[in-house]
Amino acid sequence: MGIMRLVRYLRRLVKLGIAAFVAMTLAMLAWTFLWPVPDVRGMKQADVIFCLGAGMDEAGTLDSAALTRVDRCVQLFEAGLAPVIVFSGGTAREGGPSAGGQMALYAQSLGVPVEATIIEGRAQSTLQNALFSLDLTPDAQDFIVVTEAFHLPRSWASFHWARWEMGLPNTKTFHLVMSEDVRRTQPDNSVEWRALVRESFAIWFNAVRALAYSVSTNKPIGLLH
Repeated sequence: MGIMRLVRYLRRLVKLGIAAFVAMTLAMLAWTFLWPVPDVRGMKQADVIFCLGAGMDEAGTLDSAALTRVDRCVQLFEAGLAPVIVFSGGTAREGGPSAGGQMALYAQSLGVPVEATIIEGRAQSTLQNALFSLDLTPDAQDFIVVTEAFHLPRSWASFHWARWEMGLPNTKTFHLVMSEDVRRTQPDNSVEWRALVRESFAIWFNAVRALAYSVSTNKPIGLLH
């Protein structure tokens, strides 16, 4: 009798997990394609813009998603919405250039002054983006976080978790701005559905890794990779 009760409990747990996964996936699709295009005229000024790293090859060549994120950050900077941009992203190989550094160079080529850029060159995940970027801007209160629409909710959760983990005041605010709705394949501009599928799993992995890091005593940063 005890075994049968356990089996029924596990079945309910599996069904609940599947339902939660499906609900989160549907919500992700909704916010991906319904997130509004930013109107800089109606945006509140912030202290810092966070530009989260995307793909980069071992030679340091940024992919189109990373370039699009930088383009959006430059637009916000030129609109006077923040005096500084933090470019966050680690290396693709040991000893190679960091995504943060390469994005900063691209932004500078578009006219952003060197003194208006801060490079965070260690992060290998969204959780690390949040922890390392906030560590570089401890006195700032209002932030603009830039990434694709499908990635914004996980980024928002990561920054709030990092703020809590670091013991920073809950007065800090994070405003979300999309660089684009979703990554697209050229030349036909078709949606990269693989990125959306990966994100539907990454949301849960993100939560598990953050929890494991928070409850650990020695805080191994590799847990957040």
